[in-house]
Amino acid sequence: MLEEIKTLPPLPSSVVKIQELCMQNDTSIDDLSRVIEHDPMLSANILKSVNSPLYGMSKEISSIPQAIMLFGISMIRGFAAASAIKKGMVVDLSPYSSNIDELTHISSLQTALVREWYQNVDKSKLPLLQSCAFLMELGKLVASLKLIATKNVENFSNEIIQSPFIDEVEQKYLGLSSYQIAADMFEHWNFESVFVDALRDISNPSTQNPYAQVLAVITKAVTLKNGLSDEGLSAAFELIEKFGLDRNAFDEAVKSIKSAQDAF
Repeated sequence: MLEEIKTLPPLPSSVVKIQELCMQNDTSIDDLSRVIEHDPMLSANILKSVNSPLYGMSKEISSIPQAIMLFGISMIRGFAAASAIKKGMVVDLSPYSSNIDELTHISSLQTALVREWYQNVDKSKLPLLQSCAFLMELGKLVASLKLIATKNVENFSNEIIQSPFIDEVEQKYLGLSSYQIAADMFEHWNFESVFVDALRDISNPSTQNPYAQVLAVITKAVTLKNGLSDEGLSAAFELIEKFGLDRNAFDEAVKSIKSAQDAF
């Protein structure tokens, strides 16, 4: 799998510059806006992402500075990276019986859920959590290509129908989960170690990484297979109990997301 990741195309220069700015402590909204607005397609994709009904904005966000102010630099970095990766890679999610629109929706749903949850728990963790949540499912793009190359599509697809959680089937066929693949991808693209470690530890049931614990809950609650489901929430509550996380705040977040879903 590492060989496949080494062959991934580099991120566009605009996204690399955004990444560099996010790593600096003194980056301003104006600095970041100038880089994004220099790429009209990237600007349009970011504005499309931030205006998802799941994020509950009361009015349309029409400018990049406004988007950065409302979502933060790290989250905008996530939107930019996701847009570039989907554009620059071959996308065939047939092993998952899915497509890029469905994957993007699930990523938005996961991000909205972690946003609703942790803005009432620990806002200092939100920038990294949101960025990770929006990008963590992209490991499935590389996983799909590997499954297609090894002609395991039919068997894999049949097994994920039967298994409650996709990552267990990924481990069987690929030797690692798509979240671990995502960690290797973003390490390849020089994302910061705390980001990479958070993704890599999602599939570690005994992880002590506080970011990975939260993300593991989110991946159980919202899956590409079932969306936000009762089955997934039951597994999420088990992890919340195991990790000693805030269940009441999570309950309220789930109610809020369900209301947003019903609205559209």
